[in-house]
Amino acid sequence: MQRFLLAALPLMLAACSTIDQSKLGHFVSQTVQPGMPMEQALVRMQAEGFYCNTGSGGDAVISCTRAYERLVRKDCVERVDLVRSATAAKTLGAVDVLEVKCPK
Repeated sequence: MQRFLLAALPLMLAACSTIDQSKLGHFVSQTVQPGMPMEQALVRMQAEGFYCNTGSGGDAVISCTRAYERLVRKDCVERVDLVRSATAAKTLGAVDVLEVKCPK
C-alpha cells in the first residue's frame, strides 16, 4: 500500500499543476475590460503581478506577462496583450489572452 501511494504521488502533484487557460481568460476579463483607460488597465495588471512592457508608450499593443509557478515542473508564463483603441489612444480597445507558455 505504501509503495502504491509513493508511486501515485507524482501523478497527484502533476494534476495540481495543470494549466487552465479558461480560468486565466476569466480572471483577465474580470480585471480589465475594453473601454477603460489604458493607464488604469496597466495599473490593475501590474497589481495582479503582471509585467507590462509599455515600450515608448505609443505602441498599439502592450504585452503583459506573469510567471505561473508550478510545484513539480518549471514555471510557465501567462501572456496577455492589451490593445489600444483605434479611435482613442488612451483607451483599452481589446484584450487578447494568449496561450500559456511552458518549458518542455
